[in-house]
Amino acid sequence: MTSIQYAGFWRRLVAALLDQIVLTVGRAFIYGALALIVYAGLYLFEARDHQNLAFAITGGFLWFLDIWLTWIYYALMESSSLQGTLGKLALGIRVYHRDQTRALTFEEATVRYFAKILSRLTLLIGYILCAFSSRKQGLHDFIGRSVLVVR
Repeated sequence: MTSIQYAGFWRRLVAALLDQIVLTVGRAFIYGALALIVYAGLYLFEARDHQNLAFAITGGFLWFLDIWLTWIYYALMESSSLQGTLGKLALGIRVYHRDQTRALTFEEATVRYFAKILSRLTLLIGYILCAFSSRKQGLHDFIGRSVLVVR
C-alpha cells in the first residue's frame, strides 16, 4: 500500500498564486471588454454626461461578477473529474472528499470555497493550520470536508 502525501502549506500557496495569475488574466479580458462596451454605449447613445454614473454601476456589477466567476472557477474545477484548479493541477494536487474515495460534489466545493472567508477572517490562521494538522488541512478543508493529495 502506498502512503498518501498530503499537499503542504508551501505547495498550496504556490498553487494559489498560480490560480490568482489565471484569474487576473481572465478578469483583465472580461473587464476590459465590458468597459469598452460601456464606453462605446455612452458614445453611441450620446450619454457622455452620465459617464460617472455608468461606470459606478458597471463597477458594482463587476464586483458581483468577480465574486460569481471566482466561486464558479473554484467550485467547478474542484468538483470536476480534474479535481483541482489549474494552479493545483500544475503542482500535482488533487482535491478529494475527506474519505479520499471520491471527488467533492459541487455543493461541497462551494462550501469549501466560501469557508475560505473564515480562513481569512482568522488573520490567515485558517490557512496556517495546513502547516500543523496531520492531514495538512486548513480551516476551510475541515469545514468543506476535503483533503488535498499530491498525485
